[in-house]
Amino acid sequence: MRRIFYAAATVVAAGALALTGASAAGAATAARPKATPACRVVFTNCQTPVAAIAAKPANDLTPSSDVAMRYTGPNPAAGAAYGNISSYSANNLQDGTEDFSWTQVATVPASGAGAYKFTGFDNANYNGDHVYEAEYTPKGRDTGLCLTVSSRYRSNGLVLGNCIAAAQQVYIVTQTAPNLAPLAGPTSSYWYAFDTTHFAGNTQQHLALVDPHAGTDGLLAVGNAVHVAAGKAAVDLWSSVS
Repeated sequence: MRRIFYAAATVVAAGALALTGASAAGAATAARPKATPACRVVFTNCQTPVAAIAAKPANDLTPSSDVAMRYTGPNPAAGAAYGNISSYSANNLQDGTEDFSWTQVATVPASGAGAYKFTGFDNANYNGDHVYEAEYTPKGRDTGLCLTVSSRYRSNGLVLGNCIAAAQQVYIVTQTAPNLAPLAGPTSSYWYAFDTTHFAGNTQQHLALVDPHAGTDGLLAVGNAVHVAAGKAAVDLWSSVS
């Protein structure tokens, strides 16, 4: 089961990476999150997702310095359903807990609900954006467990759940969204990721994947996207390092 999180023009070799940011010069002394070689052998596009916030603010918007997504639940080598997903500021662990592989499961249509009950608002604002799920693949192990939004085990918290491409475990990945700065220039390696569950309480009508702890370790979740000035780091901007 090969899972790739490559979206539109910025995530593959065809452009910049959707959740794949290149290492920046000048980050030689910074922490370097990186997928394990063993995972990249099995899952060619194995990635370490990172939020655009670094432990040292001077390193913000340098993907290789960013805070990484890490599985911190029971049995790290294999994963366990409903185990926690956290941010990790030290990064560069080669134990596999930062290894995630993504696959596209849908595209937001220009009209109609599609598989994920998209609304007319979605058709107008996310038309053509790709929808992905992310599998936990420590050192290339096909766990069958995917990044899942849980309101049962933790309010809107991210955990692992069995990969079934349900609405709570797939994400609209886009560089443009209502009331959020377009991602270009210093932020061109970053993307917004929105839970596909409809949420009428904000201007994006979906909750965003966020790192609420801004540069420190802590549990990840989905929540209201944070609007900041164009080109500035934010807790809802994501890239990845291969």
